[in-house]
Amino acid sequence: MEAFSVGATIGGYAIREEIGRGGMATVYRAHQLSMNRDVALKVLPLQYLNQPTSLDRFKLEASIVARLEHRAIVPVHDYGEFERIPYLVMRYMDGGSVDDLLATGPILPERTLQIVLQIAPALDYAHRQGVLHRDLKPSNILLDANGDAYLTDFGIARILGQNTRPLTASGVVGTPSYMSPEQAQGHDLDGRSDVYALGVVLFEMLTSTRPFEGDTPYTVAVKHVTERPPSPCAINPALSRAVENVLLKALEKKRENRYMTATALAEALKHAIEGAHGSAAVPPIMTETEPSLTERLKAGAARRRLDTGRVLLRRPEAGQPLAEPRPSPPPPAISYGVPRVVSRRRRKSSGWTTWLAALVLVALVILAVAVGGAYYLINEPTSPRTTAPDYAATGVFKLTATKEALMQPTLGVSGPGGGTSAAEIAPSPLPTNTPRPPVEAANGDVTHNTGALPE
Repeated sequence: MEAFSVGATIGGYAIREEIGRGGMATVYRAHQLSMNRDVALKVLPLQYLNQPTSLDRFKLEASIVARLEHRAIVPVHDYGEFERIPYLVMRYMDGGSVDDLLATGPILPERTLQIVLQIAPALDYAHRQGVLHRDLKPSNILLDANGDAYLTDFGIARILGQNTRPLTASGVVGTPSYMSPEQAQGHDLDGRSDVYALGVVLFEMLTSTRPFEGDTPYTVAVKHVTERPPSPCAINPALSRAVENVLLKALEKKRENRYMTATALAEALKHAIEGAHGSAAVPPIMTETEPSLTERLKAGAARRRLDTGRVLLRRPEAGQPLAEPRPSPPPPAISYGVPRVVSRRRRKSSGWTTWLAALVLVALVILAVAVGGAYYLINEPTSPRTTAPDYAATGVFKLTATKEALMQPTLGVSGPGGGTSAAEIAPSPLPTNTPRPPVEAANGDVTHNTGALPE
């Protein structure tokens, strides 16, 4: 049962509605009766009241934020307890969060730049005060009605340079998707760990995808230690190569290879974005095309996320780093510093396209051969040799008999079919105007067809 419920009045604060719930706290929108203003009431859940570590962490957040005076850090107005349940009273941010903006897809580079230019100095300011955030993520960057960005949720922040007892005895606490490699391994941290987390946030804002995903929080944390991030341009082709180089430098595994401060990261991103747009002026923060607050809040509530809050990563043995999995094949090499070309290379044709082109070519060759052969047969020139007359058609037969056979009434006749048969020939003279075929005599002489038949 919840001790804080909608409609109840706690310490001069009337609870209106629940606006957020995480693994370590529940946040309500409440109305401060004495000041007639809405505030955010952050309450420690009942199940953590008997856990000294959770209770100490909640009190530590109040003390840390109270010492941080920066325009881009959500201020704390009050701290109190109701029936032993501690609560924090903070400024109410009615513009939602960056997580709500991401519910509709990637954020424009200009809008991303406006947000990081506001929160980066606040992060560096906290580092100068000896405070590490250790849980920077989109849901911890809040927006007011004007669209200005603020850092919040220093619940697991660590104060540097103090010999305080650790709040986690046997593991690493945080949100695995945004942990730096040294944080995931339980090493000593400095401000560059928060710079890495800011790089992950920027990667997600510009691509709507986190650089590392996995089935379990432990798997995601191990990937931060062992794998290279993917190419942002491959995920969002609208990004320039210069922006990609900035993001990849912020996500370097070795902290000495990253940007030394959050402001240095923000300035590098500014130069990359302005260079890609010809040093165009940054547009106003709120635009007419930006989704309304109601739309963003609804979309943010419906967005499903792997990380529902902070988790405690326990190692197999105390004091040992995360176990490294079997090495995975390295990702394809990324060309750094190469200017982006507007025209892209034509993609290679697939196999079926190549085969289809070959078949069409073969068919055209066969068709050309067939047409050429037909044309040759139809238009073949006439041979100069004279073709023998068709005696069958003219009624004139070639006589193949000897001289003695000519005196007999029957003659051997070579018919049109090439066979020899007996035929009765009526003795009638050939027409004078009809050429007579040559007659071969028995002695081999040939009598031409210009005279009468030999007797």
